[in-house]
Amino acid sequence: MINLRENKRYLFLGFFFIFIQIVAILRNILSDYYNFFWFCDFISIFIAIFFFLKKEDLIKAVVNIGLLAQLIFLVGIISSTFFGFSFLDSLPQNYSLFYFLSSVLIHLSVTFALILTYKIKPTIKTLFYSIIMLFCMYFVALFFTNPEQGINYVFSSKSLFSLIIPHYTQLWVPLTFIMVVLPTQLIQYLIYRKFMKGSKSKKK
Repeated sequence: MINLRENKRYLFLGFFFIFIQIVAILRNILSDYYNFFWFCDFISIFIAIFFFLKKEDLIKAVVNIGLLAQLIFLVGIISSTFFGFSFLDSLPQNYSLFYFLSSVLIHLSVTFALILTYKIKPTIKTLFYSIIMLFCMYFVALFFTNPEQGINYVFSSKSLFSLIIPHYTQLWVPLTFIMVVLPTQLIQYLIYRKFMKGSKSKKK
């Protein structure tokens, strides 16, 4: 009975992230933007697949890569919408209410994934999967996009910070691993540890 309930939960969550992916596709089509190589524009379908397969390590690997980036985007689009300024060059100059609302939902996908898996301990395997995903993103950007598109900041990070890093593109994978993946892995671990302590204290 418990397994059946758990199976239904994973199935429901998989379809939930498919819904978010459909929203991302609709937003891009309606805004005449057909480049789906941005991490946030395609990742929901992979999260859905990982929930269907019950691959929690893969879900947490996605969180490692996308959590900080999505939170930065949310700050950027909210500041642009309500305060008239943004530090992101990936935002269109004029966008509709649907674009704003759908973008907020899309860029909450990794946060949702974190909330749904915070009881799962991140492991070395999680880091390994994150590295594989980074390499996949890196080669897709190199071979299927151009520098002007700025996909996933592989070619340049100038819109995020002004620091010039020599050989930035060649070092993108290790830099992203050190600056993004490792801190987020630590965040996930601290959240997990906090939950475990809370659970043990309740049992006592």
